[in-house]
Amino acid sequence: METETIKPSKYERFRIETKPAPHVYQIPNKFDVSARKVRLAAMLVHEAFEFKLNKEVVLSRPCIYGVFGGRLGGFKPLKHKCVGCMRCVQEYPHIMTVKQSDEYKRLGDSFWTPEAVFTIWNEASTGKIPVKGMGYKGAFGGEGFDGIWTDMSEIVRPTRDGVYGREYISTCVDIGRKPTKVDFSKLDQPPSTVKVPVPIIFDELPTGNRGVWAAVGTAAEKLGTMFVSRDQTRGDSHRERMVPIVDENSIYETIEKKPAVVEYDAEESDLFEKLARRLPSSIVIARIPLREDTGMVVCKLAREGVHGLHLYADYHGQDYSKDPLHLSASLKEAHQQLVKEGLRDQVTIIASGGITLAEHVPKAIICGADLVGIDTTVLVALQAEFLGETRDRESYKLRPRRIDPGWGAQRLVNLFGVWHDQLIEILSAMGMRDVRRLRGDIGRSMMDTELREQSFKGIAWATKN
Repeated sequence: METETIKPSKYERFRIETKPAPHVYQIPNKFDVSARKVRLAAMLVHEAFEFKLNKEVVLSRPCIYGVFGGRLGGFKPLKHKCVGCMRCVQEYPHIMTVKQSDEYKRLGDSFWTPEAVFTIWNEASTGKIPVKGMGYKGAFGGEGFDGIWTDMSEIVRPTRDGVYGREYISTCVDIGRKPTKVDFSKLDQPPSTVKVPVPIIFDELPTGNRGVWAAVGTAAEKLGTMFVSRDQTRGDSHRERMVPIVDENSIYETIEKKPAVVEYDAEESDLFEKLARRLPSSIVIARIPLREDTGMVVCKLAREGVHGLHLYADYHGQDYSKDPLHLSASLKEAHQQLVKEGLRDQVTIIASGGITLAEHVPKAIICGADLVGIDTTVLVALQAEFLGETRDRESYKLRPRRIDPGWGAQRLVNLFGVWHDQLIEILSAMGMRDVRRLRGDIGRSMMDTELREQSFKGIAWATKN
């Protein structure tokens, strides 16, 4: 009698293929490099006599990055190559000066720092994790996500193994309502959830031309994720990946298209019952701005049976309370309220607003989100132009430029690839094999304000954030 061999379950590694997508529009130089030309000329003449016109010595350049590799050397430095290592200043302090350029300092707004803008540009351009090689010497604290430290108790293990595929780390998440019990009569029915391979989606963009929306749709298709849109005509070519935001005017159009996931503004209309009845196979998500009473609102919606909750703050990550709190604090309150009522495991939470760096993804998940949505970060990656403050969703000052959709899609794929690698690295450092285990695990984080209060209670200047 032949024994049937049991085949092992197939594991398919999720890998985002990144390719260089150089900047189309010129970006400002980060550093302004200048030399005192008279002193530089005097030094060259002195070295010419001292080393008897030895070209290898006289024409050598004190920069491994090629800042002085042009025809005129230090007389006309190639400023775009400078990384700020300061080697030239250390060797020739009487000649060289390196400082941040004025154009660089003017980038962004009160929330988007020049460093954050440059980071997104470089990640989208190269598809590589930005590495400075000098360590982080800044303050380990700040407002919002900057005040959250992640637990690296397993940092002694090789944290890059997950990135290179030497160990299995899942970043897949489910969107939809989870059953509270096992129903054996429905075992043959497919699960009423949608899987996305990375816990990031494209949220509704504040603005955008056809090129931007085509790039977002193409990138969502390549990555296997979703994109949210109020205008359903934007995603006709990528309909399977679109999450329409429905209102009373567009509900019948939505019912005809039967999207896999649909959102509605819970504050403006109560469409859940109508959508759930007319779209029984779709996942219905309530879109809610974060306020003081969000905890009670989400519990009410969860009891009514919504499949998911999309909690959003403004574009600077501040909620809409009278005394605004950061997204991380408001999200944590809503999550804990659902846990207290025994409802958290039933619904999916999407958090958006102020998600601008790779580290914000795991920190938002720690605070209670299942996945996050990015908005203005998309436009920054596509080299949109800052014209002022970008906080208000109604009066933002961020103007998208004309782009080639293929170029834009590759930039967004690169951005997701870099963020995905950094997410895997942080999960590996924590000793986790599944991003879903990180959800709401506040024990995996340390709060700067709490640590200061515990360590320096009573010392005003030390506990002040």
